[in-house]
Amino acid sequence: MHTILVVDDDPALCEVIELHLKDSGFGVLCATGVGAAAKIIASHQFDLLLTDLLMPDQDGLELIRALRKDRPTLPIVAMTGGGLLSADVYLNIAKVFRVDGVLRKPFSMDELTSLVRRLVEGAQVKGGS
Repeated sequence: MHTILVVDDDPALCEVIELHLKDSGFGVLCATGVGAAAKIIASHQFDLLLTDLLMPDQDGLELIRALRKDRPTLPIVAMTGGGLLSADVYLNIAKVFRVDGVLRKPFSMDELTSLVRRLVEGAQVKGGS
């Protein structure tokens, strides 16, 4: 079973994503910020990171940058609804950090599951976990 680390400062969205991904056959770890995610990263294995880009404690781009250094082949999906700038601006910045997929909030759970499934299966074919 593939495990997904979900990082979003909205606990309700984390819960919805977690329930849907678990119903789709994935293991899920949730963190409501980058600090909480760092603790999970230090102690758990996971096959894909799904992270919000705009969070109060630290932005998702910092998390992506750190993981790209330590785990360059880890599939990463960035998500955002935008903030001071449009969602497209933030998602394009995330692409510079070599994310494997982007989701503009709100997104459908089917869209999420399809993207996650494609990325973890692709990582497995490339010799990932």
